[in-house]
Amino acid sequence: MAYEQIFGWAYSIGANIVNNEKMYDRDTGRDLLRRLIFDLRAEETPGRFLEKLSKRLMEYKTNTNIQANVWIHPEIMRTEWHADSFYYMKAAVLTGLLNALSSSGKELEKGGEEE
Repeated sequence: MAYEQIFGWAYSIGANIVNNEKMYDRDTGRDLLRRLIFDLRAEETPGRFLEKLSKRLMEYKTNTNIQANVWIHPEIMRTEWHADSFYYMKAAVLTGLLNALSSSGKELEKGGEEE
């Protein structure tokens, strides 16, 4: 699996979490995305990283107050991640989520709705 695909998937997931305006406002969505990023960045082993990712996304999907349109890319779970490949995958996920968070802020600033 190419890291670009992982980045694209993570960006899409992050954007869906922030822009789930039928359930909550954008500030809440950005807080949920920040919580996901903080949880994932602390995990240093592939197993714990994937467990935290799946737990948090499952919560965002099944919690009746959130119901975000999120999923886990099957290739992320099928691939065995070791050494550098794990850190490249982790960086692609975190960068995609961070860019989604940053993009949501720029859109709000552009519209003059924030800060």
